[in-house]
Amino acid sequence: MVDSEPEISSSAVAAAAEYWPEQFGNLDQATHDQMRRDMRQVRPVLVNGVEALVMARMVLEEPGCVDSIIQDWQSVLPATLNKWKIEQKDLQIFFEDFRNNLLQNKEDEWVKRHVMYPGLEETLKACKYPWYIVTSRAKHRTLKLVDAMLDMQWPEDTPRLYCKLLPPNQRKIETLQEILAKPMVKEQNATIHFVDDRYETVKAVAGEPSLSKVQVYMADWGYSTQAEKDAASESKGVRVISLTQFQELLNWGILMGVDDGCGDDN
Repeated sequence: MVDSEPEISSSAVAAAAEYWPEQFGNLDQATHDQMRRDMRQVRPVLVNGVEALVMARMVLEEPGCVDSIIQDWQSVLPATLNKWKIEQKDLQIFFEDFRNNLLQNKEDEWVKRHVMYPGLEETLKACKYPWYIVTSRAKHRTLKLVDAMLDMQWPEDTPRLYCKLLPPNQRKIETLQEILAKPMVKEQNATIHFVDDRYETVKAVAGEPSLSKVQVYMADWGYSTQAEKDAASESKGVRVISLTQFQELLNWGILMGVDDGCGDDN
């Protein structure tokens, strides 16, 4: 729905400077700008928000570490925390408080750090089908974005929002199973379309037997590497789609030129 990288990266750099003042000191603009470029590059492998804090310090202290982060982050992360003698849960508490304080005290600035992908505001508002947000993001931040970006005031207990889904693969599978069991889906034999920009997640969902009725799509406009997009295009049960095609799904429930019988299904 939104490009959240500017918020998570800028918050991580600012929080890291506060958490590790000796390492960060007074960053000059050139170093800061390079860090932000590196943070955007490594965004595809970030799963939990607190990981951005670790990435921020790494790209500052270890120039050229971007490739190692992208290639083997699941091993690099625990090894780095162990080297620094830091517990991830302690960083999690600190970073969560930091981001919440920013949201509470500088809400307009926080909102502006999120960018709605082109055309989605109008398409989501006009969508005649039930749609859900399935995310690893915290509920209070997601609700704030729905309000600010779409001018929709969803209640805390809205059934259309599933948040804090970590680890993402298993929790999103469980969420889709729950949605499939809803009476309006089950009784009407409705089709569920699941769109995500994380390759490991779409692969896991497509490979789950209980979700065989779910149409699975890999978003090519989000945070994924070209290698992941290529792998998704070769994965059984997964379609790589563009932002325009996503809007077609929201408008028509099908991909024009693919599901309408007017073109080949590749």
